[in-house]
Amino acid sequence: MVMTKRKIKRNIEKNEINYEKQDAYFNNEVKHLAIIVGIVLAIFSLAYLIIGIFVTKEINWFQKDNETTETTIQYTNILAGETFNQKTNEYYVIFSNSEDNNYSTYEVMATNNSDKNIYLVDLANPLNQKYISEESNVNAQTASELKVKSDTLIKVSNKSNVLYLEGKDNIINQFK
Repeated sequence: MVMTKRKIKRNIEKNEINYEKQDAYFNNEVKHLAIIVGIVLAIFSLAYLIIGIFVTKEINWFQKDNETTETTIQYTNILAGETFNQKTNEYYVIFSNSEDNNYSTYEVMATNNSDKNIYLVDLANPLNQKYISEESNVNAQTASELKVKSDTLIKVSNKSNVLYLEGKDNIINQFK
């Protein structure tokens, strides 16, 4: 029995030594893992900074940003449903497709005749698609009655349709 107690005591001492070794080994591994993670984060941060400064130029620590861009709000483009709801008493609404060459002509015309309150409706806009038809309604007085088939000019006075023209030439001649 004495032998057994000694063996048990030796085993306990060996196990304590093994636990201490394992604990030291575990602490050492945690330190190595923390160092590796730190190095990887440092490499990614450095790569982000290099790419941001020299490649994409999103980070501009070395340049002053003195350029200011003036914000402008455009008031000429409206939706077709707002044709009869503008604030001024008398104005013109031109319906055209922005994908056609005529649209840019109408934009210039609206800019050059700013005193006549010209609004543009882009027929390429999906919100305006329901107003495109094979037959025009020249007598439309509300947005629900409105139907256009090509480049169209409507003169609105006191929320009523007083002039309805179709075709680029007719529209341009109206503003000469």
